[in-house]
Amino acid sequence: MFTSLLERRDQADVEQLSDEIKSALADHHRWMHKVSLAIAARRPMKDRSFIATDAHQYCYFGQWLRTLLADERFQTRAFEKIDQLHKELHDTARVLLLSLEQTQQFDEAQYDTFLKIQHTFFNCVLSMLEFSVISKYQFDPTTKLLNRRSANMLLAHEKVRLQQRANHASCCIALGDIDKFKAVNDTHGHDLGDLVLEHVACIFKATIRKHDSVARFGGEEFLFIMPGLDLTGTEKVIERVREELASTPYIHKGQALTITASFGVTQLTPDDDIKDAVKRADIALYTAKDEGRNRTVCLSATEAH
Repeated sequence: MFTSLLERRDQADVEQLSDEIKSALADHHRWMHKVSLAIAARRPMKDRSFIATDAHQYCYFGQWLRTLLADERFQTRAFEKIDQLHKELHDTARVLLLSLEQTQQFDEAQYDTFLKIQHTFFNCVLSMLEFSVISKYQFDPTTKLLNRRSANMLLAHEKVRLQQRANHASCCIALGDIDKFKAVNDTHGHDLGDLVLEHVACIFKATIRKHDSVARFGGEEFLFIMPGLDLTGTEKVIERVREELASTPYIHKGQALTITASFGVTQLTPDDDIKDAVKRADIALYTAKDEGRNRTVCLSATEAH
């Protein structure tokens, strides 16, 4: 349910999301406890945060969720469903509490509905929490980029999207490999090698489009996933990435180390086996290496056959 969200988050975002969910959920547990106590004790509640028609906006969870939904990255069906259930939960609680105030009684059927909405609501929020906790481990600890497992999840997600939308969707991928990275490790040591990886990752992430993704695919190799772009458009973006890296040296002890990378670009098609698409990008990448490094080579799906 939340897989597509992962492509638009980074590790710090996911950790913050996890903490915020826990805090918001704890606050809503306290709200539920107060409602249940009022019903059990047949004690009316005058507090507007419980009986107002917009009471769902008063609680901490509602305020947090409203802030979250203002961010286009969270405007998904999963979060909209949680928003709807949250409002229904407050609306049902208001009916119960107003009935209690007017008659000192409550409708058992309505209370049963309240409990069912509560159950569905908390299950949805817990799914979101589980996603955020699991997603903490979907990032590479050195570069803070998505790891290979996450990249494979996103590739599978994009393939399904391509299959569902037939001729109305496109997606390309690119493999990038740091040129002569072994020499960096051999000359300067692995600690500096890790710092160079961080440097490269920051440039890659800052230079791609907002809805693109980049993952550390292994060693000094990176995978880019570019939804909505054809081969020509992807080549332009990757060329911009390549040029930005080449023109931004890493400074080590006052010495400027020029870091370059080679790239292989191809399409992800609805009929592709994902491994075949990655292999095609890999072939293009090593063509770029053979042709002198620090360049981009495209290999279309039709050319590969």
